[in-house]
Amino acid sequence: MFIYFHNKKKIYYKIKGNGRSIVFLHGFMESSEIWNFFYDIFSEEYKILLIDFPGHGKSSSYEEKTIFTMEEVADIVKFILEKENIEKSIFVGHSMGGYIALALAEKYPEIFLGLCLLHSTAESDTKEKKRNRIRSIQFAINNYPLFISSSIQKLFNPKKLDLLKREINLLKKITLSTSSKSAISFLRGMSIRKDRRFLLKKTKFPKLYIIGLHDLILHKKRIREEAKFGYNCHFIEISTGHMGHIEKPKEISKILEKFMNFIKNDLLL
Repeated sequence: MFIYFHNKKKIYYKIKGNGRSIVFLHGFMESSEIWNFFYDIFSEEYKILLIDFPGHGKSSSYEEKTIFTMEEVADIVKFILEKENIEKSIFVGHSMGGYIALALAEKYPEIFLGLCLLHSTAESDTKEKKRNRIRSIQFAINNYPLFISSSIQKLFNPKKLDLLKREINLLKKITLSTSSKSAISFLRGMSIRKDRRFLLKKTKFPKLYIIGLHDLILHKKRIREEAKFGYNCHFIEISTGHMGHIEKPKEISKILEKFMNFIKNDLLL
C-alpha cells in the first residue's frame, strides 16, 4: 500500500504483483476496496494497481473544489503510473471509472494495451441525464444519507435484492466514506464530460464492454450500438445490474481473464 501527495492532497493507491499491468478504476462513490476480489486473483499473474479517487476511500477530499472533471482525475492516474514506472497497461473502468479511462485514452492512447468498460459508456450525458444529475446534486445537498441509500437500490439487479443484502451493505459502507462535497463535485464533472465515442474508432487497442441485462442506470440498447460502432470493440452481456463486479465477481473475473488472453495473443501477432 502506498500514499503520495498530489497538490498537497493525499491520494491512496496500492499495487501488487508482477508482469503486465492492469489498472482498475472504481466508479462514483466507490473506492479501491470494491476491487479486492480481483486484486487478489489477478495479482498472481499481473501487476495490479488500485486507486482511490479524490474524496473517495482513503484519499483526501478537495473540499474547496466545486467540480472535479474526468480529465483532472485522469491526470492523477497518469501521475501514479509514471511514479510506478508503468509505461503501458490494461485498464478496467467501472461506470465513472470508464469515463476517466476514456479521458486518459484521449490524451495518452499509447499507454493502453486494452480497455474494459464495465457498465460504462463513451457517450456524454444526454439532456435527460444532465437533468437527472442536477436533481441528484440537489438531493445530495438536502439529504445526503437518503441520497446514498436511494441511489444504491438502483444499482443492483432489482430481481435479486433479497439475495444481495451482503453486497448492498458492502457498497453502503464504502459510499458512506465519500464526503457529500466530493460526491457533488464528481456529479458535476460527469455531467459536463465529453462525448468520446470517436475514440472507439480512432484507437486500435482492444476494447470490451460488459453490459448488465438488468442495469437501471445505462441504456442497454444504446450501449450495444456504441460497442458495434468501434474498431476492435467487443461486448458481452451478463445477468446483473450496474454492479456486476460485486454481484457476480467470479463471472466477471472469467470474462476479464479471456480478455487478457485475447490481448496477449493480439500482441504476439
